[in-house]
Amino acid sequence: MRLKRETLHYEETAESRARHGEEGFDEVLIDLAFSAMLECVNCKDKVACCGNGGYAPDQYQDESGDLNMDYREEFYVRYFSKAMRIFSVPAKCPKSVKRSIEKSFNVFFCDPGAASNHVRQTAEEILTNSGISAADAKGKFVPLGTRIVSFKTIDKDNADRVDALRWIGNFGSHPENITVNDVFNAYDILEILLEDLYVGHQKSVRNLVDKINTAKRPS
Repeated sequence: MRLKRETLHYEETAESRARHGEEGFDEVLIDLAFSAMLECVNCKDKVACCGNGGYAPDQYQDESGDLNMDYREEFYVRYFSKAMRIFSVPAKCPKSVKRSIEKSFNVFFCDPGAASNHVRQTAEEILTNSGISAADAKGKFVPLGTRIVSFKTIDKDNADRVDALRWIGNFGSHPENITVNDVFNAYDILEILLEDLYVGHQKSVRNLVDKINTAKRPS
């Protein structure tokens, strides 16, 4: 996605303008609100975005070799009209799993805690699609942790990955404890998990490695 610069519009917020008379006020304390259009370089699709910004000091050297200070605008996107795909979801991924992932992508830039909660929901959907029910024979709810234990008897490696997603998702319920990097870590784990479950390249390679090591010769 590339910025259509002619669509970039920004203004200082009212709260920021009210601080201009305060002692020590500086340009770096200015808060901006912005909106803009982005365009895909491939398909030419358009996506609207908005967020906040400000001014950052920008030191540069002039022709005489003297250092000068200027300010440059910096903008941080918080909302997109269409979810940005942080990673590619396999084509064979179940629809319920894909929907949960897209919900996470939708709020990633504005609410990392909510994004991690949707990652946890994705973990629930993955287990359901793997045959690990969310209810027992009597229809009683089965906690995610208990479901993961059952999944470990079938696929320990991926069960461990689901467990990691559960812990990250749990912390998302307390926004002060979750960071953007935490969610990125969850996405890294989730991407490998989806590849292993719905593409199978890693699993096939593991099986090939085991076969070669057992036979002690090329397969």
